[in-house]
Parts: sequence; C-alpha cells; structure tokens
Amino acid sequence: MRLAVAVEAAPAKLNLGLRVLGRRPDGFHELDSLFVRLDLADSVTLRPASAAGGDAVTRAPAGDDWLDGRPLDTGGGNLVTRALVAYRRAAAARGVAVPPVAAGLVKRIPWGAGLAGGSADAAATLRGAARLWPAGVDLPALGAELGSDVPFCLAGVPAARVGGRGESVAEVDLPPLALVLVYPAVEVSAASAFGWWAVEPVDVPPPAEADLRAGRRPEPRNALEGPVAARVPPVADALAALRSLRLGPVAMSGSGSTCFLLASDAAAAQAAARELRDRRPDWWVRAARSG
Repeated sequence: MRLAVAVEAAPAKLNLGLRVLGRRPDGFHELDSLFVRLDLADSVTLRPASAAGGDAVTRAPAGDDWLDGRPLDTGGGNLVTRALVAYRRAAAARGVAVPPVAAGLVKRIPWGAGLAGGSADAAATLRGAARLWPAGVDLPALGAELGSDVPFCLAGVPAARVGGRGESVAEVDLPPLALVLVYPAVEVSAASAFGWWAVEPVDVPPPAEADLRAGRRPEPRNALEGPVAARVPPVADALAALRSLRLGPVAMSGSGSTCFLLASDAAAAQAAARELRDRRPDWWVRAARSG
C-alpha cells in the first residue's frame, strides 16, 4: 500500500573544524571538514496536495518563541520547495509522476546560521518524497545539486569527514559532545563567507579527529571564522562572549553565523546556555549534543 504521508526529521549539523583548500574549476571550494549531527532538528511532513494548487510549504510553530517570531521564506526559494521540484524532475525521467505536494515545516534550527538548517530540510524532503513516490533516484547526487551540506544530511550518520565541495562523506566514529550554540541574530551567506576568505585566504590545521576520538576537546579551527568575524561584528561578539565563560574551546560553525563552545558535559552546557540567555536575550542560545 502506498504511503499517504511522510514525516521526516531534519537534524542540524555542526562543523568541528573547516579547512578551505582552494577554489575548484566549477566555482565551488574544496573543503576538509569534520561534521557532526546535532540533537536539534526541524521536521518536514509531506502529503499529496490538490492538483490545482501546486507545491505549497506551510510553516507551523515549533514552540520556540525566539525562532517562531522570525520571518521565513516558504516560497520558491525555500529548499523544501526546491527539493520537491528537483525530485519531481528526476522521478519523471524514470517514468514516475509526482503530484503537487503539501509540505509542513517546523523550524527549530536557525537559518542562515551555518547549521545546515535549509540543507537538512532539503534532505528530509528528498527522503520523504522517495518514500511516497519511489523512483530509484540517486538522492546523494540530487542533494549535491541543491547544496553542499545536503549529502551529509542525507547520509544519516552521526559524524563524518567531509571533502570535495561536500559530496565526499566518510563516516567516522566520535564520542558525543556537549555544546553551547549561539546564533547572534544575523544571517551570513556561504557566498559572502567564501568571498571574504578569497580576499585573505588563510589555512588552518586539519580537523583534530584523533583528539576528539580520544575524548579530548581540541580547539576547532575554521578557516572562514577570521574573515567572517572581521566583517560581521555580532559574530565577533558571540565568539568573545563564549570565550569569556572559560569553559572550553570555541569556534564558528561552517560559514556562520552560529558560534559554539565545547563544554565538559551536558550540565555545564545547560548552565552556560542559561547564563548567556540572561546576558543576551536578543541572541538564540541553546545547549545541544552531538551524535
């Protein structure tokens, strides 16, 4: 019996180190990064819609007052919509018709934040569409067309070493990590971050995978952090606020703007998050866990 509805979780990712190896002929950048999945996730629900209406994305409240009050584009630029269009095209090439889709979206991950919120939604949409209308589509290849973080989000692994422009995903074994996340209420586009890096290209050491496996908390190094923090004061402020806690290593995730602290344990992360929320109610601050 064909499914009538598909509900998919869309977990966030965090970069525990990001090295930029240079610009590729296709215009993207060659990366070496360590990705971990977080216990913070959006939710995507798909069901067939009226043929007259076309695809439609409806956002439902998440119970997070800070995020629920922020506007979100749910039109053609949303990655849920783009993933539906891409899957329909690929399925049609294999003789499978995908009808208009009604998509419900619950956002718990900040967007424009370096946590792969949109990419996670796209991956969840592709998985859901493949369950509802199986067509043997190569989802990782399709996901790579939608965004560099989508292949990792599709892989469904707790941690991976990610290379290429994001399409190379090799699972690694890491212990869970306790984290404090700070999104300082400013979006940073990946195009801007990489453009700023190109003005002053810097190299950093490879992600410290072995140290993390051994239970140590090395300083994560992100080649984009310096260029972004120099041009986006809220990112510099978030990094400084986290470092002022003196509880562990601090870095920026991906192209920003979310910054994070590696705490010693969940209790320390919760306490630090409470302190920062009291200090900066204008920021989105959460304790999280990887794995």
